Amino acid sequence: MPPKAEQESHALNDLLITTLALLAQFTTYLAPTSTLPPPTTPISNPPNPLHVLRDAARLVKAHTTKISLLAINKPFTPSAIRKVLNELTATCLPAMMSAVQICEQERTTTWGGLMGGEVRARVRRVFREMEMLLQEVLSIAAGGNEAGAISSSRRDSLSSTGVVWESCDALIELEKLGIAGLAVQKAEQYRDTIKDAIEELREWTEGEDTDTEGHDALLDENDEAVEGDTESLEDLFNAANSMPRDRPELKQLVEEAGGLLKKVVLLYNAVIKRRLRTFKERGNGEGEGEGEGVERLDQAMLSLRRIPHQVDELASCFYDLDDARAKEMLAKCINEAKTAARVMEKRWEDGAADEFTAWSRKWKEAVG
Repeated sequence: MPPKAEQESHALNDLLITTLALLAQFTTYLAPTSTLPPPTTPISNPPNPLHVLRDAARLVKAHTTKISLLAINKPFTPSAIRKVLNELTATCLPAMMSAVQICEQERTTTWGGLMGGEVRARVRRVFREMEMLLQEVLSIAAGGNEAGAISSSRRDSLSSTGVVWESCDALIELEKLGIAGLAVQKAEQYRDTIKDAIEELREWTEGEDTDTEGHDALLDENDEAVEGDTESLEDLFNAANSMPRDRPELKQLVEEAGGLLKKVVLLYNAVIKRRLRTFKERGNGEGEGEGEGVERLDQAMLSLRRIPHQVDELASCFYDLDDARAKEMLAKCINEAKTAARVMEKRWEDGAADEFTAWSRKWKEAVG
């Protein structure tokens, strides 16, 4: 290798290693349990962080595509890759971190915990996927005389580029969603999880037809030592996927829980339509002042997020045939739903009552 080409190869290798170390540091900062280091000075007159993320994500898509194509096509040109990588590290990465810091700085006044947490998670995913891509580029830059190894690295590079694109599209989506759209998206996911749990409980209560499904394949009534044990064997086979036949009080409790959980689903539908879709963020000049709106939204979303986990625990109590614990978890689910209803009771603009306020009061009476 000519001296100049060797120097360029070393320079690219050093830059790749430095960039990978920077990305690793950023992903550590953005971990859910980590505290983001504050900027040396507060960001004055900050721009809309979602716009910053949108523009930075589009640039990342363009730059990573260039890097990938330069890496897999001959002749391999370290200087060209280094130029694109320098642009990427000097513009896109700092911009994304700045957007995260803006969300954190204006957490209580504008962006809230819901959007702030989602920004951190999606930016972290972009950085992690970029790490994977640059590892592939580093592998290609290191060379390899075997054609199979080179071909495999090229396929991996193209695949990693596609995943980077997906993670960038998720960031761009946040700008389109805004706080209200993100809240609706999350609430619909939580609601659908509860609906799935209701359906699973219904199926478990009704049980499966095991007279001909699986039973005959294992034992036949004419087999030796089976006579007289048919009922106990059926109970054994049914235990994993259906309610015992001798627990009518448990069945009644499951039916009661199913009815209440359906009312919780109705609450989700009403909150999504009457409150989440009508939320106005301060960034567009129409929202509430002093962060009151975004604080209420965060409180409600916290309850709406907890309920599906509580419903999962409730279902586990039923599957364990623990009716006492099931009653406790059912009460916990309903109380959490009441909390969400209370937080969302008044309208955003002026805290006055409206149609949803009256509906939510009737809903509370209905769930007891």
